[in-house]
Amino acid sequence: MHKAFLYSVYLFCMLLVFTACGQTKEMRPIDKLYSNIQPLQYKSMNRYFIEANQSGCFYELYVNGKLVFKHFKQTGLMGHTTCINDAILKSGEQEVTVKLYPLGQTEVERFDTFTKNARIEVKIEKYDIQVEDSDEKVVTFKIPEASTRSKNDIKIEGLPYYEHTFTFYAEVPYEVTGWSESQDLTKMNQKQLEKEVVAFYNELSNIVDQRDEEKWIKLIKNREIEYFKSVAYNNIKASSIKGRIEELKEIFDSKFKKKEPLDPYEMIFGGDGRIVSLKSTRSKGNSAFSFGIESKEDGEFIKYRYYYYVYLHKPKGSNKLEIIR
Repeated sequence: MHKAFLYSVYLFCMLLVFTACGQTKEMRPIDKLYSNIQPLQYKSMNRYFIEANQSGCFYELYVNGKLVFKHFKQTGLMGHTTCINDAILKSGEQEVTVKLYPLGQTEVERFDTFTKNARIEVKIEKYDIQVEDSDEKVVTFKIPEASTRSKNDIKIEGLPYYEHTFTFYAEVPYEVTGWSESQDLTKMNQKQLEKEVVAFYNELSNIVDQRDEEKWIKLIKNREIEYFKSVAYNNIKASSIKGRIEELKEIFDSKFKKKEPLDPYEMIFGGDGRIVSLKSTRSKGNSAFSFGIESKEDGEFIKYRYYYYVYLHKPKGSNKLEIIR
């Protein structure tokens, strides 16, 4: 009886084990993307941030040709900071482009040019994530530079558009390939390139519509690995990574979906002509690529059109477009 009892207990335990294993969910492709990667450890682990304070104008901020922030709302915006390590491939000189636009039609009147009150201040700062209170201002750019009172002051009053580029030196412990070895897309036949880019975007639209998470992850794998390394230093617990994972899951878990056509667009290049994207000419500052999803806000599910920037490149030795940012 004793042996029979023990054997029965053994069979019961094994049944529990097999049942538990059968109920274990397979890890999602999105989760696999960030698994089994060891955190990086360097003497210094700098993160660089861009911030702008403005009034009387809209603006876009680009770092090395990649759009990192935009503001096209009829309200002032102060105190935002955006990490830009994703646009920094390695230590050295980095290029920042500020694009300014008039306010256009407001509730009061229309402004097709800048007024005398239009201004912006752009700051680049860095801090070492391993060292408390290590914030350091790197560079500040202002329009107008009223304090100098020289003939070289930047004046934008009366202009319909203004663009300015400046550089700063970044020191980071990592180096990622990004688009550094990619082909110069501006030297291609532009009509052929446009056809290829549009076809790629349309395929992305199909993937989202079909909720093919695994195929999407294969396309963005290289981008995400470089983002993980440059922004989070391979730390899976970083808030930027947690938010990124949730954002990606939200796309494929949304019960509501709507396939949207490409907006009227223009091709924009960055990275010395090595990356390309489609920018909407109808929705200011947005990508031409979008899709309908729903998101939970304040306890309710809100349906909205999600504009999603994708930067493509052609790696060295390849004639196929791939996602790089």
